Amino acid sequence: MVRGPDGESVVLLSGELPEVLTDTSVSELLDLAAAILDTGELALFEECLDALRRNGMRAGRRIEVDGAVLTVYEG
Repeated sequence: MVRGPDGESVVLLSGELPEVLTDTSVSELLDLAAAILDTGELALFEECLDALRRNGMRAGRRIEVDGAVLTVYEG
């Protein structure tokens, strides 16, 4: 978890892109995110992850919740 040049939160994860986000993997992501995100950002990130779980996790997927955008990239 880092802050971009404009102060936006950026989540960078290495490894294979999972087909499905499990309860365990979401919990691990939220634990990592808690190190840099404030309370409101963390709640918004959790909403984005929930939307991502409902809609499927794949490269190019873009989720927007309350103006926050979560985009999945694969390098």
